[in-house]
Amino acid sequence: MPPLFPIDDLGSLAARRAALLDLAGARGCAGIAVFGHGSALGTGTKSHGALRFLSGWDGHESASLLLILPEGAHLLVASPFMVPLARDLRPDLVVHDVRPDAWGATLGALLPAGARLGLVGFDEMPLAIHRHLGDFSPGPALDADVARLRLVKDAAEQHLHRAAAALCDELFAALGAELSARLPAWQIQLNLEMRARRAGADYCRTWLTIAPQADYCRYWREEAQAVPQAGDQVLLGVALTVDGHWGHGIRMGSIGPLSAGHAELAGHVDAMLEAGLAALRPGLPLAGVEAAMEAERARRGLAADDPGIRRFRNGHGLGCSYEDPLLTDAFRQHFDPTAAPVAAPGLTLSPGMLFELHPNLFVAGLGGAALGEMVLLSPHGADVLLRFPRACVRWS
Repeated sequence: MPPLFPIDDLGSLAARRAALLDLAGARGCAGIAVFGHGSALGTGTKSHGALRFLSGWDGHESASLLLILPEGAHLLVASPFMVPLARDLRPDLVVHDVRPDAWGATLGALLPAGARLGLVGFDEMPLAIHRHLGDFSPGPALDADVARLRLVKDAAEQHLHRAAAALCDELFAALGAELSARLPAWQIQLNLEMRARRAGADYCRTWLTIAPQADYCRYWREEAQAVPQAGDQVLLGVALTVDGHWGHGIRMGSIGPLSAGHAELAGHVDAMLEAGLAALRPGLPLAGVEAAMEAERARRGLAADDPGIRRFRNGHGLGCSYEDPLLTDAFRQHFDPTAAPVAAPGLTLSPGMLFELHPNLFVAGLGGAALGEMVLLSPHGADVLLRFPRACVRWS
């Protein structure tokens, strides 16, 4: 069966590694070690995104270590069951069939004595692996350097993100038929996620809240037992990947007529979203996007510290990570009451940056509203990638 989407361009991957190697060399490093978990952790890993961006490799349920040297790149594969796939998919890498307890010896054989390595992803490396790495000379963390290389998506990346957006649209379009079958929410999620996988997604996770008053995003079987009933509020969030590139969106509606209170909440989040979209213009400050949405919330009389309101981030970056670094730093995680106010990086918006904007409100006594759009910044402003209508849907 031919691939559903183009595979990684080997030349682009090599160019990314070369660019990072130049940055590392300027800081006295002979090479770079990149640790990454596989994609099975989904939104729960940051290290996978950097590894995927630099190598195109996915260890799925296993860890990997990428060693970037001037003479070439080596991939140390933790699971022996992943070695045949690595050798098949990554002809540009020297694949080493070696378990983590021997990674140190492998590094020692590949590196000159006393070689200093820049590090990426090491803050997610388990201690049990780290203690086997031997006595190579650790250099500076280069995570921020990789993050800057990932800020602007090239044409191939944009193609894959658009394909991921199209799959999100497909799931939103399929939700009505699933709701009409009156299955428990978790079974609807399974059906939608399998549909995405069959259509080409390599990973898909949904949340589906169905309740008279939606309270928060419900992901797991234990919390998604509700069977759709007339009068329920319905909120669906989709997060999936195509060849490791994330697509994401949120749509909402009700079973039967939308109540006045629910319609008011939907109006609030739609206005916040429009404010965020208007702030996405090349040359403007990144920090202005969150500020615009928060200003619209305040203008509508919704206090940031109201104990009756729960909400998650207004947005984040997208890329090879669900929350791409640097861009995500500009959006506070409101669902965590202990989260510090954001100290947004002093970045200026540039064409090729990719965002998910998803303002949301869950209000005691009223319910919940959330709308999420994938947005690619073009030279002219915000290019919304999802095509499924944003208006609240009335399902039967």
